[in-house]
Amino acid sequence: MISFYVVRHGESLLNSLGKAQGWSDSPLTANGKKTAMELGTELKETAFRAIYTSDTMRAEQTAKLILSSNGNVSLKIQKDIRLREWCLGNMEAEQNSIFSQRVSDWLGGTSFAQLNRRLPDVAAAICQHDTTGVAESFADISNRLKSVFTDMAQSNLHNAHSNILVVTHAFAIKTLFYLFAPEKLPAIDKVKHTAIFQFIYDGNTFFFQE
Repeated sequence: MISFYVVRHGESLLNSLGKAQGWSDSPLTANGKKTAMELGTELKETAFRAIYTSDTMRAEQTAKLILSSNGNVSLKIQKDIRLREWCLGNMEAEQNSIFSQRVSDWLGGTSFAQLNRRLPDVAAAICQHDTTGVAESFADISNRLKSVFTDMAQSNLHNAHSNILVVTHAFAIKTLFYLFAPEKLPAIDKVKHTAIFQFIYDGNTFFFQE
């Protein structure tokens, strides 16, 4: 059995400026560094066998700070592009208020809480209105996240009861709930910085651990 401790990165500069941040990147703020270190202290009794992050600066910084406070400093951070946030196309680095309003309008005035329950529709709307040609379909996002978790599970499966730390992003985490625990998704509002969620792989399936 493998326990995946899935963490959203700490607050970044673009987060503090109220801007949407998908594939765009920025460093952690002082507060982001502080909460990452606090999370590492909370996890001090948890021995991790491996740690994976997206290839973004904010995710890698968060992972390093967690490990420094957790005492697992000898672990090598394994970066994987498949753990990136959704690509938002021409909505990248847009003000969050404008981004949310536009997506809501595209979907007929849907509230933010309802958007969380309509992730495939949100991704489709972003793609439909993207002018850059780089926004991802929900199928592409789902497939890359399923593949990276499957690969992580298979590479660590021979180690009984392994704990794996994964640092990724808010909408990526919501997508994991959509894939592995859709019944929990309606209760997910905003994924806060350095929030942590546990997913279990029992050798056959992934499921969310309360």
